[in-house]
Amino acid sequence: MSAGAHWTLVAPDWESLDTIGRNHLPFVLWPVCGRPVLSYWLEAALHEEVASITIHAQDRPHLIRSWLAQGDYWSKPIEVSTAPVPANGARVETMDRLPGMARPVPVVDGRELLQRWFELHGVALATLAKSGGLAIDREVSPGVWAAPGASIHPTATLSAPCWIGPRAQVGPGCRLGPDVYLGSHAVLDEDVEAVKAIVCDETFVGRHTRLENTAARGGILLNWERGVRVEIVDDFILADLGARACVPGMAERLLAVLLWILLLVPAKLWNLGEHPAWREVLLPGGRQILLKTRRRGPLLLRRQPWLRAVASGHLKLSGILPRNRAEWDQLAPELRNLFERSPAGVLSLSDLFGCHDPTLPDEWMHAAYQAGSPDGAGARQSARSFWNIAVKTPLD
Repeated sequence: MSAGAHWTLVAPDWESLDTIGRNHLPFVLWPVCGRPVLSYWLEAALHEEVASITIHAQDRPHLIRSWLAQGDYWSKPIEVSTAPVPANGARVETMDRLPGMARPVPVVDGRELLQRWFELHGVALATLAKSGGLAIDREVSPGVWAAPGASIHPTATLSAPCWIGPRAQVGPGCRLGPDVYLGSHAVLDEDVEAVKAIVCDETFVGRHTRLENTAARGGILLNWERGVRVEIVDDFILADLGARACVPGMAERLLAVLLWILLLVPAKLWNLGEHPAWREVLLPGGRQILLKTRRRGPLLLRRQPWLRAVASGHLKLSGILPRNRAEWDQLAPELRNLFERSPAGVLSLSDLFGCHDPTLPDEWMHAAYQAGSPDGAGARQSARSFWNIAVKTPLD
């Protein structure tokens, strides 16, 4: 391919097939050895001195645009189009594989989709080994690679091929490989055995656990051999370390206690003669709590009882609205996946726009922006607007 050429890259539309993993990202943004599939194609285009790229995507193109806006993979603008692929003679590549791979057989279901994802890890690591590796990686032993900051206990046994992601931790007595890939900040406790497995970013695997033909993502096991998804509620077996961001810090808890005390009398006086509403909500991780909501006054007075849930570590002061089980079940899979990794709060960005209930038609859009906007812009907007939201009085 001569320099100055144009590439047309096609992102596979596999959202309807993602019935097991239920990922909130399109396939081209799934991580493979620490990098999205799309980044491998952009690197190949850069190597071949391609002048311009058009990405045709039907599956969540806005997330692809957001990812491109954050990266430094390309010095020229990349067009992301939802139009059909034109027959204009440009080089057309479907990103259902990595560059250099033979065209694979089509994916037909969720199990094969997970298998394809796992296969790409092996191809990526083989390419890394063939090229001699990136300067920032180190080859611990033949076929075993560790990214910067990775910690491997001296008593752990690693068999090639194996890749340990940035700042991942491998505990004593662990036996990993062949074909094991740990994501960024993954943590394996003592005596974990893994064969043909993926441990995703910020996932904790407890001691004496065995993984085979399985991806561990947060508190979920995805087995591509049997095509099943299992949710683990015991944090000592499997846990989402990223969920720590959903837990309020000590300063936030103390502020919640202070606000609860200061607002208790005004909230009661404003609601004399009014019976509060009680609602059971389901928090990420499977915990259910009861929330009492007063019926009158500004939002923070109505939700003054919720501040106790912040003090006890269940909610944050600012986050998406809490949901009950039925409201979780009504969410699209990618939204549920996104919201399950986001903190629920006393006040939310949707409140700022008059959507004070998860059942309202537009609430999910504001929640999605708060939970998944690039660089956390939505979460910051919600936090900055906290006191403006607090004094809003809903129209009953």
